[in-house]
Amino acid sequence: MLFDVRPKEYRKDLYDREKEIEMIKDSIQRKTWIVVLGMKRVGKTSIVNVSVNETNSIVLNLNLMRIYNPKKSNYPRSSFINLFLESINSAIKKYTLGGKVLRVVSNVLGIDESSFIDFNAVKIRAGLKKFRNEDIGFLTREMDELAKDNGKNLVIIFDEAQELAKVNGINFSSVFHDIYDYCKNTTIIFTGSMIGILEKVLKNIEYEKPFFGRYIRRIYLERFDREASKDFLVKGFEEEEVKVSDEVLEDALNKFDGVPGWLTFFGSEYSFSLKHNKAIKVDDIVKMAMKEVKEEAKNFILSTQSKERYSATILALERLGGKGELKQITKVASSILGEDVPEPRIYEILNRLLDYGFIEKQAEEYSLLKDLPNKVGVVEAASELLSS
Repeated sequence: MLFDVRPKEYRKDLYDREKEIEMIKDSIQRKTWIVVLGMKRVGKTSIVNVSVNETNSIVLNLNLMRIYNPKKSNYPRSSFINLFLESINSAIKKYTLGGKVLRVVSNVLGIDESSFIDFNAVKIRAGLKKFRNEDIGFLTREMDELAKDNGKNLVIIFDEAQELAKVNGINFSSVFHDIYDYCKNTTIIFTGSMIGILEKVLKNIEYEKPFFGRYIRRIYLERFDREASKDFLVKGFEEEEVKVSDEVLEDALNKFDGVPGWLTFFGSEYSFSLKHNKAIKVDDIVKMAMKEVKEEAKNFILSTQSKERYSATILALERLGGKGELKQITKVASSILGEDVPEPRIYEILNRLLDYGFIEKQAEEYSLLKDLPNKVGVVEAASELLSS
């Protein structure tokens, strides 16, 4: 279903993206590592899922948002290793592998096979104390060999990979060097919505020895243009067997600005309301989406060293009509705070907001995102925090 709000698994449930799917599939066949980049809710996870499912692959899927905590600047190595072992455990169950790899993993952890396949948390936690960084590469090589012996590729997905930068005690450059050089049957796929942060993470990996000189292909996902957005909604409502007026469609197109996640959410909620005779407006759905963004923005601003300056910078952009250059933003932000904030400090704040995907930049002009949930959600978060 096009309006299924969960990440898609099959092409029939995904709208368009044919070009990107083929690029990912071709990269897997060529064993070329890739990073899929795009703003939040643009559909990165769905596109990767669909692409991988159309290849003959064993998949290790590490969703790093499972260890994400906006209040923490760093994560213990055990949190990543737990996630890594869970992905191997899921693969063993899904692909009915067992045998050699199960014995290898159990031996590395110093536990028995049956406790690993059931992922007994107590025993696993005890085994983690013996787990070394080099064991990540060793287990990946075993999975790579197993996939090869079964005539399959091995694909490792690091979803929201910018969180790797916060993991303590693991030299990922060394780990990825080992996988790149010795796992010839393996493709790694990174995804990330905090594009600026992820690019920094990747550059640290790409330009740091011993990984230096290895190639990671970039694939960028853009939001839908207006024509594609309308076609998506029309086909989705047809699939739901409900009729929606052109006026409602145009209103949604104006407010959601081609963001696939918002369009899907709108389609799902509006279809449900029509089928069950519930009165709902586009603005009601915008408010629901806006609350989600507002919470994300508040968590981010509260994790910074100065909630006041970050909030004032966002509100300065709003007072400038949603966009402005550095000097203008600095002047308005200083006025809001009643103090002279140094321009280099506002520059740093703007670029951090940019890195985390809360604003955009074209040439020398910074701007709030144009879709209403992101634009209003971020501004409301800043307004509340500045007045609290």
